[in-house]
Amino acid sequence: MDTLWEGNGLKKKILISLLSGMLLFSFVAGNVYATADLEKDLEKVEEKKEETRKQIDVNKATMEEIYEEVQLLDEEINEIERKIAELQEEVDAAEERIRQTEEELKQAEEERKEYKEVLDERIRVMYMFGDKSYLEVLFSADSFGDLISRLDMIRTVMEYDQEMFAKLEEVEQEIADKKEKIEEERKAIVNRQNQERQEKTSLDQVKASRQTYVRELESNTELLEKKENQLEQESAAIENKIQEHIRQQQAEQGGNDTHYGNGVYRWPTPGYGRITSPFGYRIHPIYGYQRMHTGVDISVGGRRGVSTVAVGDARVIYSTYMSGYGNTVILDLGTDSNGNNVTALYGHMASRYVSAGQRISAGTAVGEVGTTGASTGIHLHFEIRINGSPKNPLNYVSP
Repeated sequence: MDTLWEGNGLKKKILISLLSGMLLFSFVAGNVYATADLEKDLEKVEEKKEETRKQIDVNKATMEEIYEEVQLLDEEINEIERKIAELQEEVDAAEERIRQTEEELKQAEEERKEYKEVLDERIRVMYMFGDKSYLEVLFSADSFGDLISRLDMIRTVMEYDQEMFAKLEEVEQEIADKKEKIEEERKAIVNRQNQERQEKTSLDQVKASRQTYVRELESNTELLEKKENQLEQESAAIENKIQEHIRQQQAEQGGNDTHYGNGVYRWPTPGYGRITSPFGYRIHPIYGYQRMHTGVDISVGGRRGVSTVAVGDARVIYSTYMSGYGNTVILDLGTDSNGNNVTALYGHMASRYVSAGQRISAGTAVGEVGTTGASTGIHLHFEIRINGSPKNPLNYVSP
């Protein structure tokens, strides 16, 4: 064996190269498989996150509907309370009219009673003296004319007594009828008031039920948001592991000085070149605080179905869904003239056309521009990274 090694240096070099290649392949393949496993784990977490977010959105939409429903119930309850108050005023007014009518009736009864006492006294006197008093009045007349006058006077007194008594009875009856009518009106008002109170009680019960449901939804939503935060942390941890594997692969590829193209890159969205958000610090459109924008956002005019392409010959090292970037593809573009590893990241895509491990040519469609992940509208988030550090893409590509 020593003779073989010593006698044939060329064979020794070939064998060492083969062994090195096998070790390198084993290392890279191990990273690829580990990354693939992590991507599967990430997809599972993202699915759970999506389900959780959907339930949170459903809960919040339901709560919003209930808030509006409760607001309408409050308006109805306020209107009913206003009606009840108005009806109470009517009841109070009716009771005041009844009180006044009772006073009038009492006074009429007293007047009729007093007049009846006068009549009773007159009748009693007439009964005691019989017709004598009337005859004395008539026979004491001085003349026939005086007699006629006295007869008229007696008739007038008797008619007056009858009319007065009848009138008093009529007034008393009118007042009694008036009182009865007012009492009926009051009863009707009270019935209406009771109906309004029953309606209010019913609405209060509905409102209380909806408020209880809202509290349950709020509690459930709070738990779901905690779960979402936990999943977010879990997702971030997996993404960090994936990024570490990618960096290892990039470092290994950089160490082998891999070249996939001529180092000249094309624009990722042919026909669409408007930048809506440049590279650098900005106020994040969703989170609302200043943070580094590690790429550029390219508008496609809100159109769906627009493909984004590989900016150069490359190997796909990453193709999965990430919480922030949404559907994401990372291309290894090899090394530049200085030996630095160059990668391109495509984020927020509606769908991905390529898989990890593929080798693709410049201009190959890698996905459809979309608005997945932490995005506010259809666009492509595009990054160029040198040895893993983000650089301004416009220094490397132009529309």
